[in-house]
Amino acid sequence: MRTVMDANPVNIWNTIVSALRDEVPHASFQIWLADVEPLSFTGEVLAIGVPDPFTKGGIERRYRETIERIAAREFDRPLSLDVRVVDDGRKPTPPQLGREEMASQPRDTLPLNPDYTFESFVSGKNNQLAYAASMAVVDTLGKAYNPLFIYGDVGLGKTHLLQAIGNRVAEEGGEKAIVYTTSERFAIELINAIRTSTTAAFRAKYRKIDLLLIDDVHFLEGKEATQEELFHTFNELYGRQKQIVLSSDRQPEDLSGVQERLVSRFRWGLVADIKPPDFETRIAILRKKAINRGVEVNDDVLALIASRISSNVRALEGALNKAIAYAELEGVHLTPTRLEEMLPKEGQRPRLTIEHIKEEVALRYHLKRRDLEGTSRKKEISQARHIAIFLSREMTDNSFPAIGREFGNRDHTTIMHSYMKVKTLLEETPLVRAEINEIKEALAARYAIPGLR
Repeated sequence: MRTVMDANPVNIWNTIVSALRDEVPHASFQIWLADVEPLSFTGEVLAIGVPDPFTKGGIERRYRETIERIAAREFDRPLSLDVRVVDDGRKPTPPQLGREEMASQPRDTLPLNPDYTFESFVSGKNNQLAYAASMAVVDTLGKAYNPLFIYGDVGLGKTHLLQAIGNRVAEEGGEKAIVYTTSERFAIELINAIRTSTTAAFRAKYRKIDLLLIDDVHFLEGKEATQEELFHTFNELYGRQKQIVLSSDRQPEDLSGVQERLVSRFRWGLVADIKPPDFETRIAILRKKAINRGVEVNDDVLALIASRISSNVRALEGALNKAIAYAELEGVHLTPTRLEEMLPKEGQRPRLTIEHIKEEVALRYHLKRRDLEGTSRKKEISQARHIAIFLSREMTDNSFPAIGREFGNRDHTTIMHSYMKVKTLLEETPLVRAEINEIKEALAARYAIPGLR
């Protein structure tokens, strides 16, 4: 029988990663966490390897507390994180490309996840059109289904298909220049290019390529300058028969705050949706993921997980990872009976409160909750307090006076001032908007939200 001391660090890390993907925006995950390698697990300390000191420092500053909190939540015991630099040449960057292919890649791109391939994607009735169209795009790059627009709810496989296209094109060689990014990353790069007078280099990066993959284009809403730049980039690539693939959480015509001429171009090729998988497809997904992990899981266990999780593939994988890690930690075999209490039914998430928001904001900015409730006027504390107040108004049903009571009995006019200050920042400062979106996504992944305003 295996003990906690013997637990597989890969299974422990995979469980943590499943939860991290729900809390950390995809672009941030790819930058900081995609190259992490689990090294060892002693029962109290999980050691992970990273490729360089820069990544080590970034993870320790940004994500250590989040990772340790997730570990304590998932395994009902405290775990410490030990981040080590592993410089042994085992992890080329990006993982799916060799030196020659790397030479043809534009600089400052998000890496493709080598695990996101067509072979690892489970096709079912819910995603047949999107899957078939993605395969066709690879075979006739720039000619069939250009652009390809894939839409569906969070966690259904949109990012997987986008990156599978990129990985397959990279594998086939031919020195194709590929850029994978998110709309938020595209916007931030544009702002930095304008600030540093490097817009020519920015445009060259995006317009002199063979394949452009843009995730989450719904975040373009309200970003006029970014939409303008993407419009001209789209026209340039389309005119040269270069492939464009986009993803969103809704179909083009439902994107509010996006220029009609851009929405029209999104519809020029093929629009394909992905729906939640049916029961049989969910079992097939779980079986494939278990095989890929090298773990044998009883069909009854897979059926129980599939019956409990129906909304998205990411949640399925997270439940499977948690079950495997539980068995590793406790030294037991997976059975439906053991999983009954461990896997709550979907929808059983706690309701979001102001306390949850304060905890998340404090964690994000390396503060204490009492800092947000106190009277300090230090810039970093004051701004974090404004953001927490703004989110409390946006994401809960509390009134301004009620929020004031939760933030050191502040007057409701002070709370209104904080709210409006952040509202203005959202319109004028894309970096702040990106930070707030990250916090919103993290909260929405863990708590039931009464309704976003």
